[in-house]
Amino acid sequence: MPRYIVKLEDYYLEWSTVVDAPVTYGMPLEEFQEYYEKEYGRDGLRELGQRLRRTEETGCSAHSMTADDLLECNHAGEDGKRISKDEIIKKYCHDRGKDDYHC
Repeated sequence: MPRYIVKLEDYYLEWSTVVDAPVTYGMPLEEFQEYYEKEYGRDGLRELGQRLRRTEETGCSAHSMTADDLLECNHAGEDGKRISKDEIIKKYCHDRGKDDYHC
């Protein structure tokens, strides 16, 4: 079950293709890297650089889509409803609690 890294504004989050929604809240890059190491350990860090390069280029770490492609069919709203990119940014990046990682 793939999880992609998505960059929205200056926030990085993980997106699940299973639920078509974020599974973490958006974080600044440094905090996201710390989270990623805690979540996936040193082995995960080996692939992180390459994944972040793709994310910087297209907004998404997936090989064949952009962040906008991914967000197009989201279920990130109430009861799994589709919400706009701006609503995703507000809900998952701006309204996040200080120490919250996972949604």
